[in-house]
Amino acid sequence: MKSDPKGWSGWISSGEVRYPCAVRLPHAVWIGGLLVPALLAATGVVVHGGGIERTLHADVRTALGKAGYHGVVSVDGRTVVVTEVAPRSVDAVRAVVSDVSGVGTADVRAAEPEQLLVALRGGEILVSGAVADDAERRALIEAVQADGHRVTAALRQGGLLPIPPAVIGRVVTAALSAKVSDVTTTIHNGQVVVAARVPDEVRATAVRDAVKQAANGLQVTDRIEIGPSTTAGDLNVEALHDSISRLVNGNGAIRFVQGTTAYEGHGPVLIQRVGRMLLVAPRASITLVAHGTDQAMAVKRGEMVRDVLVGQGVAPALIAIETRPAPGGEYDPATRQVDVVVR
Repeated sequence: MKSDPKGWSGWISSGEVRYPCAVRLPHAVWIGGLLVPALLAATGVVVHGGGIERTLHADVRTALGKAGYHGVVSVDGRTVVVTEVAPRSVDAVRAVVSDVSGVGTADVRAAEPEQLLVALRGGEILVSGAVADDAERRALIEAVQADGHRVTAALRQGGLLPIPPAVIGRVVTAALSAKVSDVTTTIHNGQVVVAARVPDEVRATAVRDAVKQAANGLQVTDRIEIGPSTTAGDLNVEALHDSISRLVNGNGAIRFVQGTTAYEGHGPVLIQRVGRMLLVAPRASITLVAHGTDQAMAVKRGEMVRDVLVGQGVAPALIAIETRPAPGGEYDPATRQVDVVVR
């Protein structure tokens, strides 16, 4: 057989007559923009590396989704890398990926803890960050729930909480105990940063101490400001306080019969009117200064006033009670009343 410049692979001779062979085999051909060796072209074998990787990528993601796991999947040849996996799920994810047909090596990497934000806004608790799965999401929401508050959760799956849900719940409870309207807590890299606006140094100290105790050894940085509550629109909180004081003091004050928790005068009616006035400032901090023969008596009177305010729609999380015991007796009417302070 001899080569021929016309491109035929050879000629079959029979005497003086030569017949061209019926099969033309060039040395190489172009398929899909690639120069493919003639042998592969002739046998129909074509290797598409990208196609194999795309198939593996889709199969792995499908398998993880069916198993309830999350992660970022990348494929290089037959090596599959899954990152951003919750640490407790690493072994399970590796097993799922290894069982996918065509996977040569499964490299699974745990996610780093992410920042978690917990904010108190009046009657709302906002939680934003990442959790490992639905179970951890439920545990976190249950941990931060509080009476009278709505929980708004902006949580994505496949991440890692910086601290356990129970500790986060203690931090939220600590912030609520300060009875202020705005507290923002961020937790990241072993630090708890607390930002708040409180009406006085007493509550600022309460926030710091409560959060430090709840943080269980984490470093606490406070960005707490002391000042009046943020005004809503054109509302002046100081003017509201003055209006309430004039209303209460001009109508006999919120007083009790000496040595008892029985109201004197128009106490309940006054409290209801105060409650309706406070609704125009849903994020103002309210302090009930309760007087009494002793602390127990003062606390009880303060709680009675608080309960009426809450019944009018005032958020209980914003009401703090301070006591002023009067061990010398309640002969002075001012020693058996409850004052309402709005800040």
